[in-house]
Amino acid sequence: MRTPGKWVSESIGGRGGGSLVVRVAAGGSRLFYFRYADAERRQRLIALGRYDREGRSGLTLSQAREKAAEFSRRYRAGDRFLREHLAAERRAEAERLAEAERRAREAERGTLAALFSAYADFLERRGSRQTARNARSLFRTHVAEPWPEYAERRAAELRPGEITTILRAVAEQGKGRTAAKLRAYLRAAYALALRAEHDATAPALLRTFGIESNPVAATAALAAFNRVRDRVLSAAELGGYLRSVEALPAGPVRSALLLALYLGGQRPAQLLRLTPADVDLEARTVTLRDPKGRRTQPRLHVLPLTDPAAAIVEEALRSAAGHWVFSASGKKPLRPEVLGRAVREISRALSGEGRGPFELRDIRRTCETMLAALGIGRDVRAQIQSHGLGGVQSRHYDRHSYMREKVAALEAWAAHLALARAGELGKVVPIRSARAQAQ
Repeated sequence: MRTPGKWVSESIGGRGGGSLVVRVAAGGSRLFYFRYADAERRQRLIALGRYDREGRSGLTLSQAREKAAEFSRRYRAGDRFLREHLAAERRAEAERLAEAERRAREAERGTLAALFSAYADFLERRGSRQTARNARSLFRTHVAEPWPEYAERRAAELRPGEITTILRAVAEQGKGRTAAKLRAYLRAAYALALRAEHDATAPALLRTFGIESNPVAATAALAAFNRVRDRVLSAAELGGYLRSVEALPAGPVRSALLLALYLGGQRPAQLLRLTPADVDLEARTVTLRDPKGRRTQPRLHVLPLTDPAAAIVEEALRSAAGHWVFSASGKKPLRPEVLGRAVREISRALSGEGRGPFELRDIRRTCETMLAALGIGRDVRAQIQSHGLGGVQSRHYDRHSYMREKVAALEAWAAHLALARAGELGKVVPIRSARAQAQ
């Protein structure tokens, strides 16, 4: 790599993995780059740094190879717009740092906005990213924007009556359920600050807020708005829903809705964070991450792929862009709200039965209800939908993978969906249980 005025390169990661190149200037200085071909087969360069034998003011050859290998891994995973994505990541990092500085300034004053930001950060560190996003959105929409005088007040100074004023404004808009959620988030944020002194997992920053009581706890509970939904699709509606989803244009929305259904009713927020690395087509499995409950680390939720599910995943992988299996831009995964809108449109189109509209969350409930009707036991249903697994027995003692039972159950479910699509569910009797099939 010492020829003046020339480019010298070496392959990284084998054929099709890009190259590490160095530009040797006439004066002897050397600059490292990663070279690759973008989606339009144009040669692109990403600057890695200047060569420095000691690695003090630049990169050693070994360090340059390591950095090039990182880009090569992304490139081989399907990212053909590395330079554009890198620029976007740098902008996002700059925005993140600016936001962190803003939060630090707020924290100095101990504002309600700073308290809520610290609480949302806490949720993200626990792996509850979707919950954190929902919490931030509710606070911004229903507190920060309409009530800046409260958001910028010291959290320790707010009184129950002022919290009630915020919640009443939301409820009076006909958004009782939203008001109940906001109250729950606010109460949890104050509770986190109260225990920060003795909880090593709570942000140390909250100890400086001087909070001695929880004003939200003194407000009236909004129990009337916490009604549990019990909407379950009928056999005919399930068939109509499946046919409607299959009729959607090919793309991540169609694939995600179908896979959630064929996998027995998975939580959209978890399914949408699926990456190509989480898919094992040879073993015919996908691995989701379940952060629900009080887990400090997400539970690895491994599901088998039946033939229809494997076909959906293969199609999604062929069109996947970037790091996510289900993404419209390649830069970030689809949001559950996108799937929710698609389901609402399907519901409106299928309103002929007069049973009222259904929502995305009702699909999960329908799957479990019908799995139970098929004779799938409670334990296997819990393993398929990853719920009710937080007890001592599940956490510490039960290490059975339930893979055989999950395979049998999801194969039975795939057969059930085939009958639903054909409109023949009412013509058959329930099949035997997954346990019997697995024997």
